[in-house]
Amino acid sequence: MRSMPRSAESGRPPAWASLGVVAIIAIYIALAVGQSYATRLQWGPDEPAHIIYVRSLAMDLRFPALTHGEEDNAYLPRAARTHEAHQPPLYYAMAAVVWRACAGLPDQVVSYRDKQSGEPRSFSVPGPVRPVRLLSVLFGAVTLLFVWAMARTIFPERPELWLGATGLIGFTPMFTYLSGVINNDSLLALVFAAIGWQWARLLRFCAGARDAAVVGVLLGIALNVKETGLAFAAVTVVVLAVAPGERPRRGRLRDTAIALGVAALLGGWWFARKWLVYGTPFIYPFMYPLLGLPPQERAALAAALPRQVFLFSFMPLDVIQAHTDVAVLSRFFGALVVLSAGGLVMWLARRKSVATPRVESAAIGVWLLAGLLVLAGLVRNILTVDWRMGTSGGRYLVSVTPLLAPVAARGLGALLGDGRWAKVVLTAVLLALLAVNVLVIRATALEYGT
Repeated sequence: MRSMPRSAESGRPPAWASLGVVAIIAIYIALAVGQSYATRLQWGPDEPAHIIYVRSLAMDLRFPALTHGEEDNAYLPRAARTHEAHQPPLYYAMAAVVWRACAGLPDQVVSYRDKQSGEPRSFSVPGPVRPVRLLSVLFGAVTLLFVWAMARTIFPERPELWLGATGLIGFTPMFTYLSGVINNDSLLALVFAAIGWQWARLLRFCAGARDAAVVGVLLGIALNVKETGLAFAAVTVVVLAVAPGERPRRGRLRDTAIALGVAALLGGWWFARKWLVYGTPFIYPFMYPLLGLPPQERAALAAALPRQVFLFSFMPLDVIQAHTDVAVLSRFFGALVVLSAGGLVMWLARRKSVATPRVESAAIGVWLLAGLLVLAGLVRNILTVDWRMGTSGGRYLVSVTPLLAPVAARGLGALLGDGRWAKVVLTAVLLALLAVNVLVIRATALEYGT
């Protein structure tokens, strides 16, 4: 694989492409803010538990205690027990800064009508909850910039693929949904996108000790957001092994040691703390392994969970299913995956005849490997830790979708041959995805009466 001069990355993009990415990010912000306001405060996925963590850092400057009981999974004033306390603290520390800055905001009263009894209900929400939610919107916007840069690095002559990749992630309903609530997956997606961009740079340009150190810093940041970052450490080893450049094996081993050493230096402390506090570096609050269930129940869940994981990768199924045709949406996203995969196969089949740069194949392979490892981690957790991760577990894959978006864009762009038709296909897909996202926001508002 031949390296390219770094100046190849700094060329000025076409004006229409620059305007396009600005428009996509602006539309994403509108969608994410709309979804945030459509989702009832404190009703995002595990949002009460995340709020407890944030408030404990913001108001008491201490980590909350880990709870192993679901009865504590509710927001209580001054509460300091949450099942999210096993999570690394970087997202929560950043959110705590916003919380303290907005601590003077008045509480908000949320009113709604109970679905079972029909009686009116209301509860009070601390004023900083809304601004902390909007922090996730900001993280999502930065994520899109990294996706744009990632696609531009690998496909430097294909602006439509830059825009396609950015729009595919920015208009996916589950991405905008999680970007509108309090959760650490929004920051993890940002860091993963930054790592994916750095991988792209390593694969296109010659790697060196400085590049390895940058990857190590990003891996260390990821490990301070969520333990899922361990999967990216494994992929980084592969990237450094295949990166271009006439370097001896000793040099590549040195770069790998630098990357992993920096990551361990920055992220290892949290695992050490958990070992000291809980007796294991991989503590988790609940233990409901699928493999521990009775055979009949295990078989039924094993048959149902793949569909759940797939659908929750694209949309908040539990929120919208009463107000939209889930079967139509599942066919839409299924067709999108099939078309992306089919186009990718077609592109791979003819890449020799069109002299496709090897860096494109390498980058796509690396991004897919990262997605597969994160999926494998989810499957492992469902089997051996908590099968309930599968009921809405697809949302855990959202953090890696920024790396899969350029892969999908490459596949969709190759369906009818590269060139003008690639732009037509990608534009049509983005418009359809945008329409689906608006539909999901409407269904969310109907569910919560917002």
